[in-house]
Amino acid sequence: MERHVPIKFLAVAFAALGLGGCFSIERAYLLRTNEEHVLVSNYGWYLFHFIPVACGNASEDRWTPWVHFRDDVTMENVQRRFTMLADDPNESIRNPTYTTYESVMLEIPGLNLPLPVPYLLTYREIQLSGIISKKREDAK
Repeated sequence: MERHVPIKFLAVAFAALGLGGCFSIERAYLLRTNEEHVLVSNYGWYLFHFIPVACGNASEDRWTPWVHFRDDVTMENVQRRFTMLADDPNESIRNPTYTTYESVMLEIPGLNLPLPVPYLLTYREIQLSGIISKKREDAK
């Protein structure tokens, strides 16, 4: 007798992958000024605003781009990964700027009122950007 994977199981699996968080590092090099603009961001989904469901994996030795039931969307994790990029003593970090964003998954548009249960599923994102500049060899 042949067994088929139930469609409900596949739907739940794809929904879980879709709700996965994401950790990313974006870099843009400015060769003329010997600077690099860096943006480190992480986001995730939370149950009742406090219980992490799926977050971006901020580990250096990550196996998957997301983690479940571990809170990696913290300023400490994002800042640690940002400063790891400027580990050379000749590099300095300038103009660090961060943004945080939180929203409720189900809300009345325009009124900012959550539906039907407040904070059933929430979204949280942290971004940190700045400029990493290297000291020029000719500058003394």
